[in-house]
Amino acid sequence: ENRCFFVDESQSHLNKPDEHGVRHGFLPKYMETIGLPTDHPIVVKAREENRIVKREWSDFWVEMSARRAYGQKAKLPSLGFPEIEGHDLKRHLIRRMWRPHPKYRKSSCAALENTHGLKAAEYMAFSVRRGDKGEEKFAFTELSEYIAEAEKHLYRFSSFMENHIVPKIFVATDDCSVMSEFRRMRPSWTFVSECDVEENSKAAAQNGFALREFKDWSEAAEDAHFTKFFTEIYAMAMSRVFIGVGYTNVSWWVYFLRPFRHSFILLDKPKGQPDSRVFDNW
Repeated sequence: ENRCFFVDESQSHLNKPDEHGVRHGFLPKYMETIGLPTDHPIVVKAREENRIVKREWSDFWVEMSARRAYGQKAKLPSLGFPEIEGHDLKRHLIRRMWRPHPKYRKSSCAALENTHGLKAAEYMAFSVRRGDKGEEKFAFTELSEYIAEAEKHLYRFSSFMENHIVPKIFVATDDCSVMSEFRRMRPSWTFVSECDVEENSKAAAQNGFALREFKDWSEAAEDAHFTKFFTEIYAMAMSRVFIGVGYTNVSWWVYFLRPFRHSFILLDKPKGQPDSRVFDNW
């Protein structure tokens, strides 16, 4: 479209004012710049000339041609793609634009390797989302379903096939109470989580994330929460098998960070629907 873009956080619930009532933006605190800065001369001039076009999420959802669904081909020679498949395009753009600040990338890598002892593709990941999703009328998936599904995929791990050793399972969750339940159900398995890290005890939303509560978080609690969250994102993306639910956008973000989709499992997909039919339209 030959357009530049910037992110307007003026209406975002995450863009809290400081003690002086000034809003500095949520993204600059945690992410490298996405698009043009809001004070860039091109953006400032476009505002002055009323040349800003606001794009709603529905603009890219209702029409299948704009959704970049699986199997659709796009020609974007200006980006170096004479032709590219829809999901590959999304993966490329996310990796190009979604870059947490080095502080969080380093803390995530250190947590995975040193704290949890995880090596890429040698463990399984669970994603358990609760919190305010109950208020949205989503039924929480039983934790026993995670265990049952995990047992179906142990064959993917050489540690299990050769020595009958169940791989580590990383649990990403906004409700840390699930850890004791998982360990009760399978005491011989090794579950690891950011919930177990002492430094995260001050993180906000340990008992379920609720967006309406974000405005009341302290700066320290917010930073600890997102330090934990970034580690969880990277851990889920690098696991050999991902097991989660589709009612959280986190799962779909992880889906596009992963290099393939054959080991991405959603427990709440419509009964009888193959995984491919659920994934293809995203």
